[in-house]
Amino acid sequence: MLETITGFLQQYGYGIIFLSIFLESTGLPFPGESILIAAGIMAGHGQLNVWGVFLCSWAGGTLGDNLGYWLGHRYGRRFVSRYGHRFGLTEEKYRYVEARFRRVGPPIVLIARFILILRQVCGFAAGTLRFPWWWFLFYNAAGAALWSGAYGFGSYILGERINTYLHGSPRAYVAIAVVFLTLTTLTILGFRRRVKAAAQGADDPLNPSA
Repeated sequence: MLETITGFLQQYGYGIIFLSIFLESTGLPFPGESILIAAGIMAGHGQLNVWGVFLCSWAGGTLGDNLGYWLGHRYGRRFVSRYGHRFGLTEEKYRYVEARFRRVGPPIVLIARFILILRQVCGFAAGTLRFPWWWFLFYNAAGAALWSGAYGFGSYILGERINTYLHGSPRAYVAIAVVFLTLTTLTILGFRRRVKAAAQGADDPLNPSA
């Protein structure tokens, strides 16, 4: 997978960074985070400009979330009911996301950028719940900047270290990919576990909030 992503970056450059993160932020299953990390590592090797990586990521995340917000504001739950299952977004999962958003309010848009799955549905959920657009835009732009900086510049520095100390060893890249995939898997499993627990609590007749 890492070789495929690197190949796309070498062929399409900054455009694929923007497009993948834009599409991921609208709610589509694109590997935006993986591409950002790979782009940062390539920037550490001098193959891309790290500021170009950051700006494309920030713009893609901000605009993608805003498109998601518009879709949520315009079509709401009907879109999830009709098309959500095609992207693995069931009603059960979406109810869990909505509950989290209602509990925290607009600032969750800032936090959601760093959480897999919440990042993908952040804009849509905010639009569905009618968060004020100006507040959404503020937290969305700030979250996209922090996320792009953390992952883009973080992997840029990591790429420099690999090149300096490990001489670009393929084993180092494999290790990075394994760590990333492990964290991603744990995040997805944790999310599914919390969704299941929330659904069971809602169905429990002794639960006072049910």
